Amino acid sequence: MVGQTVQVQQETPADTRIADYYEQLKANPKDPKLHLKLGEIYLERGLYELAIVSFQQALAFQSKFPQAHLGLSQVFRKKKLPQLELAEMETAVAEAPDDAALRLRLGILYMEPQHFNYKKAKTAFQALQKMGSPLASELGAKMGLEKHPPLQ
Repeated sequence: MVGQTVQVQQETPADTRIADYYEQLKANPKDPKLHLKLGEIYLERGLYELAIVSFQQALAFQSKFPQAHLGLSQVFRKKKLPQLELAEMETAVAEAPDDAALRLRLGILYMEPQHFNYKKAKTAFQALQKMGSPLASELGAKMGLEKHPPLQ
């Protein structure tokens, strides 16, 4: 993490988003949304350890924050830590059960070889259907549940 901090300090980013968020954090150090945004920028730039710290800070100030869990899940995916990736995504969905986009992401994770659990994917699919979400068909297609048009 120290190496990443030094890297950030030595770089002159094309945009000043990190510096802007640092300034905003000085004024509002306990704002979980600012920590979330900073974590997203670090993730985008491949600064994974700093992203983890930022997402964890967001959770420290707002214990139920599905977007911070989503961010952690994305970092753990990049770091090739599939168990942590899945655990964070499951927590995000548990905290926001009506968020169709999170349910879709979780269902897709369940269809990947490293997480494969068809039963849980089907549960996510059924939840999306119950919500009336158009995302159900996207997950259904990944699960092989969507009907194919008849051949002409």
